[in-house]
Amino acid sequence: MEISEVRINLNKGGKVKAFAQVVFDGCFLVGDIRVLEGKEGMLYVAMPSRRLRNGSFRDIAHPLNGDTRKHLDEAILAEYARVIGERGPNGDGSGGSRAQQISGRLLGDKFWTDEESEEE
Repeated sequence: MEISEVRINLNKGGKVKAFAQVVFDGCFLVGDIRVLEGKEGMLYVAMPSRRLRNGSFRDIAHPLNGDTRKHLDEAILAEYARVIGERGPNGDGSGGSRAQQISGRLLGDKFWTDEESEEE
């Protein structure tokens, strides 16, 4: 089975960073795959699951071997990184993290030389 397409829908705030849908061989879709942020900012992929009566969760769909899991994780995280690069972490086209935006503004020449006020 080959991954035909990966679709990413960014989530605003919280531990869940995005939801993914993966199309296999152009004819089978698995949705509700989550991209989560773990400890120390590491991203990982969680397969679709449902809550059981005892409060625990059980995967609805999942890879049956490690190679398939690795291939799926890599495809989802690569598409997530591409979408973040295009739209920014907030999904608003801002690109880069808030800290990167602030540091870019502070390290820019205009901030320190006051070029904006000279133009007015």
